[in-house]
Amino acid sequence: MLIIICDDIISDREILHNYCNHYAKENRVPMTVMEFENAGTLLQCQDARSADVMLLDIYMDGMSGIDAAHILRQKGYRGALILTTTSQDYYADGYDVEAIHYLLKPISYQAFCESMRRVYERMNTITKKIRVTSTRNTFDIDISGIQYIEVYGHKTFIHTIKGDIKVNHSLVSLEERLGGDPFLRCYRYYIINMDFVKRMNDDSFLMKDNKEIPLSRDGRTALKNRYMSYIFKRMEAK
Repeated sequence: MLIIICDDIISDREILHNYCNHYAKENRVPMTVMEFENAGTLLQCQDARSADVMLLDIYMDGMSGIDAAHILRQKGYRGALILTTTSQDYYADGYDVEAIHYLLKPISYQAFCESMRRVYERMNTITKKIRVTSTRNTFDIDISGIQYIEVYGHKTFIHTIKGDIKVNHSLVSLEERLGGDPFLRCYRYYIINMDFVKRMNDDSFLMKDNKEIPLSRDGRTALKNRYMSYIFKRMEAK
């Protein structure tokens, strides 16, 4: 496991590095740690983008950890982001960049272990796949990369972060196999991944790729409530 620590305070970096070493020894897991003193040098390092986990301090000289996280996500980084900070002022921004946890300074080893528990939980979710058939080819798709699924012209398309796939499956069968949250059947022809919603409007979801997906007129209130319930559950878990 490769872990990045980005913090402009050397003593805070040392604490987290020691925690990583202790955790690796205690749990018998291989772990490599890289340190960066600012977001600029982190973003310039190609190797850092393959990190499994990034511990980003929010308040740094120059670029903030939040700004760096936005750039990393825009460049396709899908690893786990953990924000370290002295304040919860940026709580909502952390959700925007899909941070899995906040670590409030001074950081205890117990809090660090909790963040690692969430990292492994996330990894187990990400590795979940579904097998699909496209024309005559059969292959597996990581469900975490599915943004939404739509039926168009009697054909089913799975829109993923890596591209679109036409599959030989009905929306009903895919809905059953995806197994609920974070997937939501919001309209007759659509299933969305709620992790990829940018904004909920009165009668639609605006996805992160700016695709607008309608909300079914029947049961619209229930759909909105389910989405908000999912969002609050995710926020409480951070």
